[in-house]
Amino acid sequence: MKITVKILQGSECNVEVLETAKVSEVKDIVCENLSVPPSAQRLVYKGKTLSDEITLEEAGITDGAKIHLMGKKGEMASPSGGAGSSKNVAATSDFFIQLESFLSKHLTQEQTTKVVSEFKKSCQLMVDSMNFDDIERFAASNFTEF
Repeated sequence: MKITVKILQGSECNVEVLETAKVSEVKDIVCENLSVPPSAQRLVYKGKTLSDEITLEEAGITDGAKIHLMGKKGEMASPSGGAGSSKNVAATSDFFIQLESFLSKHLTQEQTTKVVSEFKKSCQLMVDSMNFDDIERFAASNFTEF
């Protein structure tokens, strides 16, 4: 069967695989086509992250399906070479710098570092758990409700 793997706002590739192929095998093929290492790939189908050990058939993937590739932060090279990614990283860094600056007025340096570190972890866990519907609702609420 043929499936399409697409990087969000980026390139895509068509993959020819058997229904019994494991997701990890698809990741290997995607690595060859899009130069994204399997360890940096998070494949999402119908809003659900695909586990490496399941087969495409078990995931309900059929011929002609489109799977979205979400890169794991810090591990994925941008195949499109876009500067937008570095702009987002800078904006994120600015936010955490401002947060640290604010907290340092009220906490010790050790406490500030710990709070910012834990906040970063919590934010990453929240983002990692979001599916496309969650992201759409979050954006529709002007990033105020989750």
